[in-house]
Amino acid sequence: MVKIESEVPFGHSIYAWLYVHDKDLAELAPHGETERTYLAWETVRKELNPYFELGTGFEGYLVGRCPQPEAALDEVLDIGQHVLDSIALIYRYEYDFRSRLMKTLTREIADESAIRIWSACLGAELAKLRARMLYDVHAQLFQARTYRLVNLLPPMHYTAKNYDVRQTYSIFTDGVGTIPRLHINGGSLKPSQQDAWQVVENIGEFGHPLVRKYLDAALYV
Repeated sequence: MVKIESEVPFGHSIYAWLYVHDKDLAELAPHGETERTYLAWETVRKELNPYFELGTGFEGYLVGRCPQPEAALDEVLDIGQHVLDSIALIYRYEYDFRSRLMKTLTREIADESAIRIWSACLGAELAKLRARMLYDVHAQLFQARTYRLVNLLPPMHYTAKNYDVRQTYSIFTDGVGTIPRLHINGGSLKPSQQDAWQVVENIGEFGHPLVRKYLDAALYV
């Protein structure tokens, strides 16, 4: 088991929202299925990844479909490119907003509208992958094994102080099979692939349970 301590994605924005609306962090961060899903995502991304030394989180859905890491890389790059193409189509003439989207993706800024769009894009891609997984027994078995481990993990813990929200959580480490795993980063890819990799590398943060609760709560205040 590996213990991780870090800032919650967009922790400064969440802290500011809590302060302005006089809300308690405990109200915003109940534990439940969303948290369990995120812990499974992080476990696959960081420790149980079958293809990459440090992946994106999408790889668990590709087990059975991709026999080798190179094939999995093609798949996750296709996911990233599809998201980019969708954004370019929907916001074809909204150049300022598209710039805010990319800056929010890399956490240069924390635009609430952009966070909502990235969260929706993540949800749409996961819905497609989950539907496809219904026909792949290998992916189902991998997911079942991952969740058996996740169910043994302690709940995530949050603290709000110094104008930020921090988190502590644990993920399981375990054997990942015999396939040699790839080390991937933006610099090891073609220039034409780097934006797509940047999307899949960062978009999982928009599914963080506290980010999702923040977006939901902000709609009704």
